[in-house]
Amino acid sequence: MNNRLLKLLLKPVKRVKRISIFIVAALLLWAIINPFIMTFKQDDDEAIEAFSKKNLSILFEDFKHEGNNLHLARIGNSSKPVLLFIHGSPGCWNAAWDYFMDSSLHKSFELISIDRPGFGKSDYGIARNLFAQANIVSSFVSEKLKGREIHLIGHSYGGPLAMQMCKLNDTLYSRCILLAGSISPDAEKEEWQLNLFSKKALRWMAPGSFEQGILELLWLKEDLKRYKKNISSIGTPIVAVYGTEDNMVPHDENLDFLRSHFDSVQLNIHSLDGANHFLPWKRYNEVREIIKSPFEKIRKGF
Repeated sequence: MNNRLLKLLLKPVKRVKRISIFIVAALLLWAIINPFIMTFKQDDDEAIEAFSKKNLSILFEDFKHEGNNLHLARIGNSSKPVLLFIHGSPGCWNAAWDYFMDSSLHKSFELISIDRPGFGKSDYGIARNLFAQANIVSSFVSEKLKGREIHLIGHSYGGPLAMQMCKLNDTLYSRCILLAGSISPDAEKEEWQLNLFSKKALRWMAPGSFEQGILELLWLKEDLKRYKKNISSIGTPIVAVYGTEDNMVPHDENLDFLRSHFDSVQLNIHSLDGANHFLPWKRYNEVREIIKSPFEKIRKGF
């Protein structure tokens, strides 16, 4: 075999080798930088500086419960009713940033927004199901907000979490406001992205806080089936705010689910025409007015 023929035969082998080296190098680089991107963490000092420029004072604290840490931000009048914001997946307390910046809310409310367990500075990276998270956040409410008038505000995954907190003790809450909340187990779709990263061998490839976000969303459908039992026993007045163009948490299916468990005496529905899943920010003025408005519905059983 002459040298020219040998070179022709070896050329594809060398190309494959170069491609393999590139792929391995890219995977190694991704493994190194992956934990540091898309973490959805908010630096406390940066937030304090940003709010101080607006002459606003924001406070941060950590609540410890049975080895768990719950990080939270608060602003407004501590003698007034509480708006307790619960973000979706992934995310952190700063999902409520615009509301925290809105001084028109500070006179009438104290605003509190948490890093949900597993996100931000609340034991980042440790995924927990709906019930474990509800227990942690409910412990904070019971110990630190006892006797206060509390309005829960849950967006996306924060919606079922707020509802589960009401199931644990609905007498603690004056209202449960669902902003595109993932309430119906039948509306949870099987998504190929979640199934792909459900494999432990591939899960590490999910960027930043998406790893724990993927896990909790994989568990959510079964969690919703469990929490569906006796859900009608919740007595807390419910405000449901959904967008007609939400392709992540379907408008019709979730509202039908709520209507099937709660009557019009307890349930107040707001359908935002043309709104998508990001209505807390895209339709800020409307959502803010819904939060501020007096609530006519009454607690079940009264």
